[in-house]
Amino acid sequence: MPVKKRSAYIDVMKGLLIILVIIGHLPYFDYDSRTLVLIYSFHMPAFLIIGGMLSHIDNNTKLSTIIIKRVKGTLFPYIIFSIITFFIMPVGTKERAISGLIAALRGIGDPVNSLNLPLWFLTFYFIVMITFEIIEWLSYRIRSLFSKSNSYLPIAIIDILIIIPIMTLTYIYARVLKLPRIPFNVEIAHFCLLFVYVGKLIGVYIKDSLVKINGDGLLTFITAIISTVALIIEAIYWYRFSMRNGRIDLNARDYKDAFFMYVDAFLGFFIFAYFSYIISLIPFINKILACIGENSMYVFAYNVPANFYINTFILPLLPQIVSITLAHNSIMSVALYTSLILLYSLCLALIHKSIRHRT
Repeated sequence: MPVKKRSAYIDVMKGLLIILVIIGHLPYFDYDSRTLVLIYSFHMPAFLIIGGMLSHIDNNTKLSTIIIKRVKGTLFPYIIFSIITFFIMPVGTKERAISGLIAALRGIGDPVNSLNLPLWFLTFYFIVMITFEIIEWLSYRIRSLFSKSNSYLPIAIIDILIIIPIMTLTYIYARVLKLPRIPFNVEIAHFCLLFVYVGKLIGVYIKDSLVKINGDGLLTFITAIISTVALIIEAIYWYRFSMRNGRIDLNARDYKDAFFMYVDAFLGFFIFAYFSYIISLIPFINKILACIGENSMYVFAYNVPANFYINTFILPLLPQIVSITLAHNSIMSVALYTSLILLYSLCLALIHKSIRHRT
């Protein structure tokens, strides 16, 4: 079977998103600061939208293939990264180790007991993607009972007719009845199925033209002007709606107004997608970001350990002027701290991949 060629543009988007993840975990910002409100309004949903864009389910896909792919691609790495965390992070007391183990087994991002909090996203992503792709698989079977059409439209209609009741039930469970968390973030994941669904529609109907301006001469110029004006208006509304809704925290089931959560996420994503396209046209920078994006799962898994080791062992060795710079909230400190964590995470990723390839 031929190896599928990676999309450099998608990797650039992932690279930029993982940088936003690192920035979102830095100690410089208050919980509800404008920076975090804007980042959290779209960065996690963006990963789901991209997941939908990359999802390839068709009439010939087997259910076993879907399950094996998602278990190997997301769930198994979660288990591996959780085990590694126990070896590279200070556990402390026996009670702390046990509470960390329980949190890892539950697959929920527990701010108090989790030894590596960002890993919650892997279980969340696993549930969202495997649920959506099973729905897709089921939709193809339902369509085959009534039509032999190759159009994706009937599948999209059946998908949404299944997704809406699931989202409604999980919303009632979590937000109306406020019932306990379900392991592996099931109730949060199922409420976010619409992000993957829209990503799939983008992948089917828009594909590579998501932010690409086509045409010649005057038509290209007019299209560029209209697109720029539309993006400026979109950015204004994205900012206003995000500030109105406040910071969302999917891990804590705190997404304020659900309608505005979705509006903010889609507005932010399309602005981000256009910006990523512009960045992807810049030589060298696009290669760096694509490399980061290709290793985004490793950076997810290792940015917390990287943060710990940098603070414990590296910062004391740096010149005093660097320590002073990092102690204050500024663009320079954010850029420097983010770069250190990114580099350390990528080093751990390189070690991880080299060991994996040898075994």
